Amino acid sequence: MRRKEREILELDKIKEVVENCHVVRLAMFDEPFPYIVPVNFGYHWQEDTLTLYIHGARQGKKVRLLGNNPKVAIEMDCNHELIEAGTVAEKYSYAYQSLIGFGDAFIIQDLDEKKQALQLLMDHEVKHKNYNFPPDKMIAATGIIKIVLSSYSCKEHIHPNKQ
Repeated sequence: MRRKEREILELDKIKEVVENCHVVRLAMFDEPFPYIVPVNFGYHWQEDTLTLYIHGARQGKKVRLLGNNPKVAIEMDCNHELIEAGTVAEKYSYAYQSLIGFGDAFIIQDLDEKKQALQLLMDHEVKHKNYNFPPDKMIAATGIIKIVLSSYSCKEHIHPNKQ
């Protein structure tokens, strides 16, 4: 990381960034260019290991690409705010928090693990607990991708008025 002063090292603060982000960009290997797609996600921490869950179709481009190569990169960002500088263009900047990670993706087949993943996704996106899940048959027909990050880095640029 070039700007070491922006690096977030405290795990509690990294967890806060993940909680505040609601879209993860998933990058996969494709030819002739990489393929990247923004998706909502659920997540789980086990000590300092971050696992993400995304849902979608059981077939399609993501599933095909991951079948060819399960190595992925992810990026998420949040808390954006323009840092204004009047008429001095080079002094403008942008406040943000972000996390970039690398890991392996797995297609979940087990029904109970799919239910747990969907629960985590709903818990992250919906701040109330008053929702019902579809029948098991529909959950079984849902594609769930589990991404276990082997490494990640997190950084922030804080607005000078909020330091």
